[in-house]
Amino acid sequence: MNMTENTLAHFCKRYRYTGQVLAGAYSPELKKSLSQAIVHLEGLGKIGSPIIPYIAAWRAEGGHIWYEYTGPRLHRLLGTKTAALSDAVRTNIITRYLYKTHKNPPSVDRIIRDRQQLDRMRDALRRRAERGGAVEAVYEFDVNGKPLWLKDLARIESHERDGIVLSYGSLINVTKEMRLEERLFELQGELSFHKDNLELLVAERTKDLRQAQLDVVRRLAQAAACRDGDTGSHIKRLSRYCAILGRSAGLSKKANWILFHAVPMHDIGKLGIDDSILRKPGPLSFQEFEVIKSHCQVGAELLQESSSSLLQVARSIALTHHERWDGSGYPQGLARLQIPLASRITSICDVFDALTSERPYKPAWRFEDAVHEVKRLKNIYFDPKLVDLFEKNIPKIKRVCQSPL
Repeated sequence: MNMTENTLAHFCKRYRYTGQVLAGAYSPELKKSLSQAIVHLEGLGKIGSPIIPYIAAWRAEGGHIWYEYTGPRLHRLLGTKTAALSDAVRTNIITRYLYKTHKNPPSVDRIIRDRQQLDRMRDALRRRAERGGAVEAVYEFDVNGKPLWLKDLARIESHERDGIVLSYGSLINVTKEMRLEERLFELQGELSFHKDNLELLVAERTKDLRQAQLDVVRRLAQAAACRDGDTGSHIKRLSRYCAILGRSAGLSKKANWILFHAVPMHDIGKLGIDDSILRKPGPLSFQEFEVIKSHCQVGAELLQESSSSLLQVARSIALTHHERWDGSGYPQGLARLQIPLASRITSICDVFDALTSERPYKPAWRFEDAVHEVKRLKNIYFDPKLVDLFEKNIPKIKRVCQSPL
């Protein structure tokens, strides 16, 4: 991306950009990749996610780290401004925690480095991250005399042509969890009653964190639905339809649970579509429809690089839910069993709910007419076996369609 001075100034103002790459003598490919990542991360911060995104950078030959992007919450947590963030991070770190798991026998090692050790090992740790392509650690900071723990999960990209290394990371405030862990270590050796109770507290907190992650997924889906003019009822019905069809198709209980929670994110890519196109009341031009079609790829990019089974399935659905059985869909023109099962299920249920829902440009179809349309598109748009299963589950589908949400 070759930015003019005016474009760069606007970008800096809008995204609080104070980095070095976009204004420096670096390749257009690096600048484009970086600017797109900043736009996506900024969108994540606007939907109430507990994740604090950042992009750090350093030169391959060494030197200090600087930040190309940071979420506003990080500045508030550390009590510093953007320009001073690198120094604040470096000087306020107290300790770094690294956890290593072992299978035989099952155990977890906790490796702790203090600030002096980190200063001596900084280059070695950086090289190790570059080789491994990822970083996962917990850092303790001193913020005005109070401890702050942040869990860091980062993906490392080396850009040899530019001599730059980028770290695309996400921070989560785990102060409460680490306080519990510190308390647990202090109480080791005491009565097992106290130890068991603390482990119960940690387990409950872990459960809360899992629920919080699920809430983030729901908020992302709701944000996309709202931009498309939906109140959220579409994604609720869609999840239920897909769960009915997934169960009938033989999915395991766990796989069907993942499908139920992944499906609402099928249109997450619409967060990247301009409102003037997304909410246009009249017919779209060819160029506008091409922009709309890009939401599949945008959604996949937003959800990529995750080890979560839920987000991996959500990414697959976001990318391929507009593929068609006869190969006439987009964005890849996949056909038949090339299309993932979750997307084949979603495609049927998404079209059915769109038909039976009132939209600004059309009234809702009668239930029977929508069912007939799904059957008509058998072997054209939809997997014929799944259409047969859909037809067998009409009573359940009808209850969902007619129930208030």
